[in-house]
Amino acid sequence: MYNGCDIRRKAGKNSVLAKQKVLVKQNGRKKVIKFKKRKNINIGTLIFLFIAVYIVLFVFYSARKTPMAIYEVPEENLYKDMTVTGVITREEKLYYTPEAGYVNYYFRSGSRVSKNASVYSLDANRSVYDMLGGTGEVSMTEEDIAEVKRMISSFQGKYDPADFSAVYELKENLTIKVGQISDNNLLDRMQDMIDSTGISNGFRFVNADSSGVISYTSDSLDGLTVDMVNSSTFSQEDYTSSPLRSSKQYAAGEAVYKLIGSDDWQIVCPLSMEQYMELKERTSLQFTVKKDDFSFRAPVEFTLRGSDYYMVISMTRYGTNYLEDRFLELEIMLSKEKGLKIPRTALTTKDFYMIPLQYFTVGGDSNDTGLYVVTYSAQTGQPEYRFMPAEIYYQDSDFAYVDKEAFLAQTTIYCADTQETMPLAQISTLEGVYQVNRGYAVFRRIERVEENGDYVVVAKGTSRGISVYDHIALNAENVVDSSIIY
Repeated sequence: MYNGCDIRRKAGKNSVLAKQKVLVKQNGRKKVIKFKKRKNINIGTLIFLFIAVYIVLFVFYSARKTPMAIYEVPEENLYKDMTVTGVITREEKLYYTPEAGYVNYYFRSGSRVSKNASVYSLDANRSVYDMLGGTGEVSMTEEDIAEVKRMISSFQGKYDPADFSAVYELKENLTIKVGQISDNNLLDRMQDMIDSTGISNGFRFVNADSSGVISYTSDSLDGLTVDMVNSSTFSQEDYTSSPLRSSKQYAAGEAVYKLIGSDDWQIVCPLSMEQYMELKERTSLQFTVKKDDFSFRAPVEFTLRGSDYYMVISMTRYGTNYLEDRFLELEIMLSKEKGLKIPRTALTTKDFYMIPLQYFTVGGDSNDTGLYVVTYSAQTGQPEYRFMPAEIYYQDSDFAYVDKEAFLAQTTIYCADTQETMPLAQISTLEGVYQVNRGYAVFRRIERVEENGDYVVVAKGTSRGISVYDHIALNAENVVDSSIIY
């Protein structure tokens, strides 16, 4: 027969920690006695569970969090420009063949022709050319040889192995020079042959009646002047252009070359009203011809014809570069600003209370700048003035800007100088970006200097602003102010 002590002693010996059911005979009856299990806390298990839960929560949070792109603020130049298309006007005159025949030219396009110079010869039946053909000989004078040597020497002096385009430029210049020498040789041989044989039937030299720069391109706008330009000028549906130089037989009265009689020429550009308003105060502008990336500065004038705005660019140089062109696409350089370059996607705004400057004071237990907030005693109902520090984020001549999150809306503030009160209600926004240097998003104010396309340039050294090499959020719409980003 067992008693209770025996049962507990036996339970202790066997380290029975779980709840157990024990059958005991007492006074001839069976009785079930339950023992509670002793609870032992395992610290290692708790730490493991804590780490596991932390990892699961971190992974879950990271999976839901929008990835943030970071942008490092550089100091750069930003160029503001606009693009226009202009039409070229110049003093130009077309010349026509006096009779039918084959033409041989003695000047290349862009060459300057003096008055009475033989521009071309006209052979009615090619008899003179056939007698001269096949010789293939080119005689060079000492001046010609010296000029070719000078061209090669100049090329050698500035040759850069990394810029092979200079080789093609030399080749083109030498080809042009040899062509000039060949034409002069042909002209001399023609005259010698005519003098020796007397064969001159149907052959003649045609001289220039004035000086100028020769061109072998004609178009449907030949003779266009600045005053003739209108909106229909820029409708290129009916515009045509064709070369004048050909080996075919020319008909009598057919255009054979064009002479540019002056170095002065113009580019007339139509403008929108917005472009006109932005440019009308300028007297000169910097341009880049998009065709060949050639840049120049030139004086400009603006005119209004009916409802159309025009800009006239006056030129005295570089006309030979564009003898075969009538329309030019130009890029106008409006400004070049140096500052901190940031993408537009990084821009955001934040609300601030606008508070008159006279409400700010220095008080409390420190030298902090702040405001007196008005509250009312629950017992007496009398106003009480409590100093609260307030950080001025930005100020102009009349107002200081305080973070809207620092005070509740309609908080009443007190001015000690005037003994006036006012509720915080006037709100304005400041533009800025989110700086993330320390792993959390901090709003920083910016001041725009210039903008262009996808970027803006902001001023350096602004109060509560950003600095070069700061890290900012590339997409401000994905950021919450003061949120942790890492």
